[in-house]
Amino acid sequence: MTGAVQIRRIEAEDLDRVLEIEQSSFGRDAWNRRLFLAYLRNRPELFLVAVRRRTVVGYAITVVRSKQAELESIAVDPRNRGSGIARGLASQTRLELRRRGVRNWWLMVDVENELAIRFYTRYGFERVRRSKGYYGAGRDAWRMRYAIEEEA
Repeated sequence: MTGAVQIRRIEAEDLDRVLEIEQSSFGRDAWNRRLFLAYLRNRPELFLVAVRRRTVVGYAITVVRSKQAELESIAVDPRNRGSGIARGLASQTRLELRRRGVRNWWLMVDVENELAIRFYTRYGFERVRRSKGYYGAGRDAWRMRYAIEEEA
């Protein structure tokens, strides 16, 4: 799919489309509307959406606590994957984190999600440790870190 992608802060009218992307990306593990509303109301500054042709095609949520940040969730509409949208969302977030003086950007990812692990690793995140049962019984996660303070 062609067309320029704009990355901006979420607006309330984007929420339904974000929920569609969430459901198509995570299925039974998808977050509910109430959780997204909480991020929209309480932490909107790094709740970003990617927009192509006036349609939201991806989102990313990062929460900053002091000099640390956590990538809470990121997803791209399945029809738009592989076109650099996730990288764009991550890069815009990283720029904002650097501007705020954040040193480390953390995330958790299912050890079975090879596609996501490959994306995060290529982007510059490193595996730090395995968290047993993070996603429930028998579903471990990798704790990954991007060291912003080490960038030149």
